Amino acid sequence: MDYKSENGLLVSRKSEAFLYRIYPALVNFPNAEKFALCSEIKENIYAVIRYIEMANSVKSKRFVYAQEADGHLQTLKVLMKLSRKQKYISKGFFRELDNDLTEINKLLSGFIRSSKK
Repeated sequence: MDYKSENGLLVSRKSEAFLYRIYPALVNFPNAEKFALCSEIKENIYAVIRYIEMANSVKSKRFVYAQEADGHLQTLKVLMKLSRKQKYISKGFFRELDNDLTEINKLLSGFIRSSKK
């Protein structure tokens, strides 16, 4: 599978699309969660994107940065489950987000495997 294109890494583009998809929903979270759960979700999405881009740019640390991105992605999955459990997002929207995160995870796992070589 080709993980690169003329517009950058596919996993990076998918992560950015996830950000644009979840961001409007964060507005609907209760005010009590604006500086807690919402903030954590945003920070982890930003971190996933940041570390993917760093992994793509710094070849000597590619594997380490890709693993960092994966750690933040796993945290993001937990935060999404918590959001659903607290009923801040609907069941249908959660399924869509979960599918997006699974796809990002598969792409990132492939990128990590390719960076080991």
